[in-house]
Amino acid sequence: MNQLNKSSLYASSARNSVHFTARVFLFFLAVVFALFVQGCSNKTMRKVSPGKKAFSAKIFKQNDRVMFVGNSITHGGRYHDYIWLYYMTRFPNLRFTILNGGVGGDIIANINNRLEEDIFTKKPNTIILTFGMNDSGYFQYMTSDVAKVSDRLVFQSDSAFKLVINKLNQHPEIKKILMSGSPYDLTTTGVKNEGWKPKSATFERIVQIQIAAAKANNWPFVDIYHQMEQLNNENQKTDPNFTLSGTGDRIHPESYGHLVWAYLYLCDQGLKGLPVADFTVDAAQKRTTETSNCTINNIAGDQNNLSFNYLAKSLPFPIDEEKHNGDKQAASAALKYIPLMDDLNREMLRVKNLTGKNYELKIDGKLMARFAAADLANGINMAMIKTTPQYLQAMQILKLNEERGTVERETRDYAVQVYNFARANGIKNDQDTASWAKMRELKKTNGWINNDLYERGSNPATQKAWQDKMDGLINHIYASNKPVNHKIELIKVD
Repeated sequence: MNQLNKSSLYASSARNSVHFTARVFLFFLAVVFALFVQGCSNKTMRKVSPGKKAFSAKIFKQNDRVMFVGNSITHGGRYHDYIWLYYMTRFPNLRFTILNGGVGGDIIANINNRLEEDIFTKKPNTIILTFGMNDSGYFQYMTSDVAKVSDRLVFQSDSAFKLVINKLNQHPEIKKILMSGSPYDLTTTGVKNEGWKPKSATFERIVQIQIAAAKANNWPFVDIYHQMEQLNNENQKTDPNFTLSGTGDRIHPESYGHLVWAYLYLCDQGLKGLPVADFTVDAAQKRTTETSNCTINNIAGDQNNLSFNYLAKSLPFPIDEEKHNGDKQAASAALKYIPLMDDLNREMLRVKNLTGKNYELKIDGKLMARFAAADLANGINMAMIKTTPQYLQAMQILKLNEERGTVERETRDYAVQVYNFARANGIKNDQDTASWAKMRELKKTNGWINNDLYERGSNPATQKAWQDKMDGLINHIYASNKPVNHKIELIKVD
């Protein structure tokens, strides 16, 4: 997850002793990300279709400031990074900002407490709010009357949520989107602990409250919870150890789960089927018969050896191959469970009426692969070739975005110190040395307090350095994400 003890502080979250004990325990657990299903395609591979949404999120617009507000899954996660990465590569001229508004351990009451100071001050014009994992409880179920516990947790969550709704409705300039989070996976056998058996039913009740609130307020609702739960159920039929919700704790999806989450969100925005590029060249007539999101010109040669210039309006979506913070699988593992390449990452090259049997594909003079003429006629997805110059360009965007996200996660680590510990103990002025002294005293009985991070992060110079670093990386991304012209050659082999 993030630098702040890879748990990213996800546990129960109320500021009383019972909740704090739960949070400390769960903070320690693994982290990372969840999965989905056939949210967009018709491939048969234990995927689930997201179907049509009653409340569909809209595509982000130029100059938007979009904040995802949630708990540690948002704080230390990457789903929002992958969503922005898609936009950086698919819409290279559409510049806007995505902000991480997660704080590890939060329940909706904690989000309510920090709305004005932490969220509204960032001036978002779109807020995507998600909660429920911590709200649905953990250690509270260590009692004989679990029904009463569940009722109390749901009541507390609903009551605090009403306060949040009231505050959000006081800001008509902000678009509000509700998003259910990844599910608590009670059924996987791949996690050693037995799990909190009543928790899933409580979580479901909270999700239903979110759905009702979205309808009542005419807000879009993005249902991550049920689609990921369905994928869990389907895959566990053949692999009982399968889970999308965290192989260490049933809670925190790993990076592949976050990529699935991003896929689900992008599909909900209606982006399924939007190509990177799609074109067909008739080798016999040396002309294009169709093009989408690209330009083809300077077609030369014949049906044996053909060349042309290719300029796309987008870059392919680069797939994260790295394991982050204890991942058992890289984000690329998501491709086993979702048809991302078919639905969101098609860079289709088609060449018809070639006379040979097999051809070499070269781009800018470099050999990419060898294809049968029949396959070229049907179409090949160049986004699946990781050595193309356009894919390598996109991978540089991924790396820059990952670096940006790392800096931003540190700012959220600092936010945990402020909102989980300083504010919870009556500290209001983080730059006051008396506040630092009080936090040092609290540290004696609370191992999760990081005095160095709190004091360093409270320094305006540090905050400026963080922001300057992120701004510089974002500027670099948008200066580097524009597609360039490439020469494509098809050379007959036999």
